[in-house]
Amino acid sequence: MPTFGVSRRYAKDIETFLHTLHEHSVDAYEIGFAYGVPEDFPTKTAHLAEELSIKLSGHIPFFLSWTSEEKKTKSIRHIRRGIRFACKLRTIAVCHLGHYNGRGFEELKSTITRGISDALELANAKHDHPVLGIETTGRQYEIGTVDEVLSVVGDLPSKTTIPVIDWAHIFARSDGRFPRGLDDFRKLLTRLENEVGIERFYFHGSGIEYQNGQEKRHLGIKTCRPPLPYLFQALNEANYDYTFIVETPSAIEDLVWIRHVSKDPKSWFDFAEKRAESYKAQKQIGLSNFL
Repeated sequence: MPTFGVSRRYAKDIETFLHTLHEHSVDAYEIGFAYGVPEDFPTKTAHLAEELSIKLSGHIPFFLSWTSEEKKTKSIRHIRRGIRFACKLRTIAVCHLGHYNGRGFEELKSTITRGISDALELANAKHDHPVLGIETTGRQYEIGTVDEVLSVVGDLPSKTTIPVIDWAHIFARSDGRFPRGLDDFRKLLTRLENEVGIERFYFHGSGIEYQNGQEKRHLGIKTCRPPLPYLFQALNEANYDYTFIVETPSAIEDLVWIRHVSKDPKSWFDFAEKRAESYKAQKQIGLSNFL
C-alpha cells in the first residue's frame, strides 16, 4: 500500500509535529538531521510515532565528503549513526554522496563504497532490511546522477541499500528535459526494478526551480515541474508499492493534493501540461520564478 509522508528538520517540538501529522492523516515523516543523527533516538518519540501509525525515517546531514582522511572519517561516522537509527526503528536513513570537488565519479567511487561498507560494519547492527537510501541530487557539481546512485548501490552488500529517487532533483539536473512524459517515468521505474530488484520504492517529490542544470530551490508540487501525475500513472499501471516523501514549503497541503492525484492521475494530465506551457510562456518573458 502506498505511503505518503513529509520531510522536516529535527526539532524540539517533534512530538507536537507528530500529532499535527496524525490530524492530517500523514503516513510518514522523514526527519532531517541537519547537524548529526543522535546516537540514541528518543524511545518516547519512536513509541509515539508507532502509536500514531506514522512511519519514521531519517536524512543524514548533507556535508558528506570523501576528499581527505579527516572528512572521510566524519562521513563514515554520520552514516554509521544513520544506520544505527535505521536499524533501531526498522526504517532507512537517506544520504547524499557529497561533491565531486574537481574529481571524477569513477575516481571517487571506490572510496565511497569502502566508506559506506565500513559504516555498515561499524554500526554493528543486524541488516535484515535496507537501512541506507542513497539519493539523487539536483546540482551537476554534486555526486548523484541516477547512474551513479545505481552504481554505488550495486557495489554494496546486497539488500542493505536502496536508491532514493528525488524526481525534482533529476528534473533540475537535466534542465527540465527528464522526466517529461509517461514513458520517461515508466522506463526509469522499470530500470530500478530490473537493476536493483526493489520490492518497495522510496521517493522524494516537489516542484523545483532550476537554471542551467542546477537546482535553485524547492517549490510547491502543483507547479508540475516535474509532471508527477505521469509518475503515479506509471506506478498504478504496474501496481508498485512505494513511499513518497513530499519536500515542499507547504508539505502537508501538497501531500493532500498529490495523494488525491495518485488515485486518478490521468485526470490530471491536462493540468500538468497546462502548467508546463504556462511556465514556458512566463520564462520567455523573463519571469523565472513563476509558481
